[in-house]
Amino acid sequence: MRGGMRKLGMRIAVVALLVAAYVLTRHQAPAATPGPPANPKTNATIAQTAWDICVAGDANAGIPVSEYPASFNPNSLVNTATCNQAVLQQINLRHRAEGVAAMKLPGDFNSLSPAMQLLVVANAERTSRGLPAISGMVASLNKDSLVAARAGIDPNPSKADGPWTVYDSIWAGGYPSALLADFDWMYNDGWGGNSNSTINLDCPSPSAKGCWGHRDAILDNYQLTRGEILVGGAAVVTTGPASLTLPSLAAAFEAVPASAVKLSSRIPG
Repeated sequence: MRGGMRKLGMRIAVVALLVAAYVLTRHQAPAATPGPPANPKTNATIAQTAWDICVAGDANAGIPVSEYPASFNPNSLVNTATCNQAVLQQINLRHRAEGVAAMKLPGDFNSLSPAMQLLVVANAERTSRGLPAISGMVASLNKDSLVAARAGIDPNPSKADGPWTVYDSIWAGGYPSALLADFDWMYNDGWGGNSNSTINLDCPSPSAKGCWGHRDAILDNYQLTRGEILVGGAAVVTTGPASLTLPSLAAAFEAVPASAVKLSSRIPG
């Protein structure tokens, strides 16, 4: 099994962007070769105008986080067509800067479940770079991800996951949409110049192995061998204990023999 099984996963830090405190995480294991595509040299942050579009329907839009009334609920998801389009445009600016194809989302993206949206976006990041697509969602990885989302940690492989050869997982807290989480996982995951400006908790220095770990998890080529496919699972929760940063989003991916898994659904797109 290519030198044995390997597991990757990851984490991200707390930063306020008008509305949300962001936390992302992932475990990092030694990368196999060939690795994922090259990472950006510097972080990119989403334009304030895009964020303003996402919160435009909220009465608290434009109010500093420190001045939000006690009744404000920052845990809700934002899944409007205008918000998703604004963030997609920001993502595609990064695609253009990297010289890769624009991300394209299915026409029914806004009506998909938040968990499926996470996998659709991850798949679109992969296929726009010519990487193998995620074949589908599997129930075992959904369960792994739900356990993780409820706990605010990276998903870990359960015994039900079968004979996987590569397992990778990511978690984020405080992001109100799949696309907003994707932006920071993919384009704001490195060293930010100082600890206060770095949202990736596994990137405590410019040379730390965990820098860009979320991006590497999404773009790992998984070294699929004959008969293997890449499958995924995800979960999003918006309620939980006070200690849990909400919304809490988790996703897991694994390379596994096609004969060992049953897809619960295909990934639209």
